[in-house]
Amino acid sequence: MSYEFSTKDVEAGQRFAYWKDVVCSHCIPAASDSSHREDFDARISGRSIGALSISEMNAPEHTWERDAYHLRTGPDDDFWLAYMDAGFGHLTQSGRSVVQRTGDIVLYDAARPFSFTLTPASVFITRIPRALLLHRVPYAEQVTATRVGDGLGITRVLGQMVKEAARSDTLSDIPIAGTRVVSSILDLMAATLDMQTGFGADRGSSQESLYRRATAFIEEHLEDAALDIDMVAREQHVSPRTLTRVFASHGTTPMRWILHRRLEASHCALVEGTVRNVTEAALTYGFCDLSHFSRTYKRTYGVSPQSLIRKR
Repeated sequence: MSYEFSTKDVEAGQRFAYWKDVVCSHCIPAASDSSHREDFDARISGRSIGALSISEMNAPEHTWERDAYHLRTGPDDDFWLAYMDAGFGHLTQSGRSVVQRTGDIVLYDAARPFSFTLTPASVFITRIPRALLLHRVPYAEQVTATRVGDGLGITRVLGQMVKEAARSDTLSDIPIAGTRVVSSILDLMAATLDMQTGFGADRGSSQESLYRRATAFIEEHLEDAALDIDMVAREQHVSPRTLTRVFASHGTTPMRWILHRRLEASHCALVEGTVRNVTEAALTYGFCDLSHFSRTYKRTYGVSPQSLIRKR
């Protein structure tokens, strides 16, 4: 599905109001204002590519404010990635603030309040379902309102990939191609953030280092049906009791974390279309009991895994 809207043919006095309605209906409900209300010339176009939605926008300076009222009346838990192809912006969220210039990429979370002032000659905004990003970047909430890959050359590759995907008619016409590009974009984004944050490196306290090593090991072995607390503890050369204490400091248990990550991996595979059916999604990520998988999945996501297969 694709769309394109412009204020060009709208009466001058109504342009900004029209713009707010269009953007809110295709992006995130929020309050907006601009010092260019009387002469607001803007355009937005977008398309769905697999599980992502990418929009290209150009507009005069304007600000978006999402607060508790919007969170309550227009709930949205997706993450958004903004690549500034030309222009600049200023994003504030979760006590962090970042100035975005041409070539910069920033991440923000629709589930939390934010303020985003944009002056985009060209900005590409990508909606990313929360589970898809957290599966690859479990610490994503900690890097909102920062420059993604700041100072890394790979950031330019990520930005250009998003830009080309937004402008490609072929990806929307050939679903399998779109699915593969979506996975590539998310994997490249995860790699960029891992390099930026040093995720997985041994740093900080010994307990934090153990937690990072253990969760990284779990990610690498989700497909192993034998994965359990004893296996993780043995590979980290600690006792199951020590491992349990470390996970408790993060508000969970090793087995709860394993189940959580397996469910997210299965969900991502179903949404992205990288599995053919529900059975493959379950067995690929360590679920041996299909009935238990289906019940747990529906309890977690509110829909049956079969419903995602039927939507394709």
